[in-house]
Amino acid sequence: MEPSPTIHKGTIVDSIRVLLPRVLRRDVPAAGEHTKLMEDLGLSSSTTLELMLELEESLDIQIDVEDIDQDDFATVGTLAEFVAGHLLPAE
Repeated sequence: MEPSPTIHKGTIVDSIRVLLPRVLRRDVPAAGEHTKLMEDLGLSSSTTLELMLELEESLDIQIDVEDIDQDDFATVGTLAEFVAGHLLPAE
């Protein structure tokens, strides 16, 4: 089994910033690590799932979402930390 890939949290944050307007289908003000996904940007459970899928595609990774919980979706930064720490090994 190959080791899990490693991607820097900053790279994930940058990808989230790029993907948010596409997922939300509207312009999104500059989102930082402390931007709240639900409260500030209005992400729903379905748009959050779409964001995760888009992240996997854009970064060419697989994310283990088995341990994800609501707190991981609090901010752009907490989501990036979760993704960085839950990458599945390459097949």
